[in-house]
Amino acid sequence: MRYIFENLVVGDYGLINKIVLGFYILFSTFILKLLIGQKERFRRNDRNILITYILFLMFFVGTRGHKIGVDTSNYYSYFWIPATQVESFFGIFWRLNTDFLFEVLIALTSWTNEYTFFLLAEAILINIVFYVFVRKFTNYGKDGSSLILFLTLASSFSFLNLEINIMRNALAISFILIAIHYALEDEIKKCLLFFLVAYMFHRTTVIPFALILAILATKNMHIKYYLMFYVLAIGASAAGFGFHRISFLAEIGGEDLQSLSFDGETNYRIGFRPDFVGYNTFFLALFMKFSSKNPRDLFLIKYYILSSAIFFFNFYIPFSDRFGVYSWVIIPLLLYNTINESFPDRKVYISTLVLISFFMMNKIILFP
Repeated sequence: MRYIFENLVVGDYGLINKIVLGFYILFSTFILKLLIGQKERFRRNDRNILITYILFLMFFVGTRGHKIGVDTSNYYSYFWIPATQVESFFGIFWRLNTDFLFEVLIALTSWTNEYTFFLLAEAILINIVFYVFVRKFTNYGKDGSSLILFLTLASSFSFLNLEINIMRNALAISFILIAIHYALEDEIKKCLLFFLVAYMFHRTTVIPFALILAILATKNMHIKYYLMFYVLAIGASAAGFGFHRISFLAEIGGEDLQSLSFDGETNYRIGFRPDFVGYNTFFLALFMKFSSKNPRDLFLIKYYILSSAIFFFNFYIPFSDRFGVYSWVIIPLLLYNTINESFPDRKVYISTLVLISFFMMNKIILFP
């Protein structure tokens, strides 16, 4: 089966993503600014334009070439296991030996004998859940623009990598974000439910789950102690300490955790990463300076600090950025909250400027 995006090379694919994202940022924010003061029309257009971008992402990501994204190529061979090595539907779950809901996704699409159907199903699921999250987080557009929040999320330098490469991480993270939303709303049962779903897509979900439990258990602890831990984590990582030195962690399961015992050669840059430390610290300084420090913001800042520290402790294994994404997805949420609380009367204007700056920072200047 052939589609319009199937024959693109990686460079052209990334360029098209930047062009379309840039167009949506300029066009949609212009439309929203024209509708300020017309609440119903603003919310309706905010939702409808977001839906068109979601539909584009589903088609753009779901019909990509099989060589766009390292894991896309890896899962291509994986996808054919049910057709060539399994005799029954339930035998798929014994043979694949991966995360359960990811097995279900493969099982439900393998009968088509079309890998593109699997990619399309994965893209639809990821982006629908992302859509549900931003709508819930913004109170369905009543507290701020769902569209601008989603475009800020899409402007993260790791977002396209989530969509086309680390697919199981992306599926898990989309549900983790909803779980975090319910944690902020003190709806713990729903929070646990969505964490369970996330875990069944990727077992490294235990990391953000453990961090949230730690925050809830120490909810009265002052933010300064978290900041002290953050500085300590940077120092320890710079000195060569990391989770790779704690051998039993590699036995927990999952490829990402098993990489803690990695001892070989790789093209991935291993070792202390002052570039990533500087990136995370820059945004932490912004949030500490400008956020209102209300309970919701403090919860997210504490999570950001702890998830950044976990990231720093994984600098000495390949593909440590797969742990970094657990902190990076929080940046758009804190930007959104900070702007809404600090500039309530000019939040669309300010959030537009921040969105454009965030896009240029990630897509043009730092990670072109």
